[in-house]
Amino acid sequence: MTHRQDRLRGYLAVLGAATLWGVSGVVAKALFNRRIEPWTLIEIRLTGAFFVLLLILVARRHPMRVQRQQLTRMGLLGLAMTAAQFTYYLTISLTDVATALFLQYTSPVFVALYGWGFEGERLGGVKVGAIILAVVGSYFLVTGGGGIRVSPLGLTSGILAAVAFGCYAILGRGRVRELGSITSLLYTLGTGALVWSVVVPPWRAYAGGYAPEEWALFAFIIIFATILPFGLFLYGLRWISSSMASLTATFEPVVGSAAAFLILGELLALPQIMGGLVIAAAVAMIQVADIGIRAAPD
Repeated sequence: MTHRQDRLRGYLAVLGAATLWGVSGVVAKALFNRRIEPWTLIEIRLTGAFFVLLLILVARRHPMRVQRQQLTRMGLLGLAMTAAQFTYYLTISLTDVATALFLQYTSPVFVALYGWGFEGERLGGVKVGAIILAVVGSYFLVTGGGGIRVSPLGLTSGILAAVAFGCYAILGRGRVRELGSITSLLYTLGTGALVWSVVVPPWRAYAGGYAPEEWALFAFIIIFATILPFGLFLYGLRWISSSMASLTATFEPVVGSAAAFLILGELLALPQIMGGLVIAAAVAMIQVADIGIRAAPD
């Protein structure tokens, strides 16, 4: 397989992850409407995904042992994933969903600056232009051009959410090259589940007297919002850089808005539609340039 095909595979994997995350936002909203607390959902999501993936790997006899020195690195990756989820939900509680989404998807800025400063990646006009387009598009998509409502604490937590997601992308690239995406995901979920169990004990999270429909929604979140998309995102990091992956992931709010329109009947104003088109253009632009013009390794 050529290097160009490898890059295409990486972009398709991250686009698949962004699509699943976007659709899962509608499912999460349905659970929140049923008065399921976000903190409880994080615990069910992490512990459920860890044990489901563990059972699958045991059944398939997939090798899961890692060297002792790799455990610390996997722990850091798990902490980054957990921190991204916590700060995102914290930003929602301090501001609103639109503001939280916009702030989180400024992460390509931080990842690109890290790649330029510490890994010698070229920024280039195409990458800088795509990042600017993605950030501007995210603003109009999630706010409709009506501005964001943010307190100093909300702004801080939102920026931390962007940095945490960026750290996940940066750390994930190194781990999947060492251990593969599936093993990396298992230890990432295990670390996240262990850490978050201190915040919300699992026996409290699972003892909520949930209805059968809520258990079905939990199952969707565990499989289609956690195992598959996080696995696809890590798999994509095998073939494309962290900055390209984080930029491609900005496609999530586009899918989420479309899903909310189709499933929940939420109407989109013209600025939101234009914002979504701008994000799609930015993602397409960077992929075409990266695959078609610069087919050299990172």
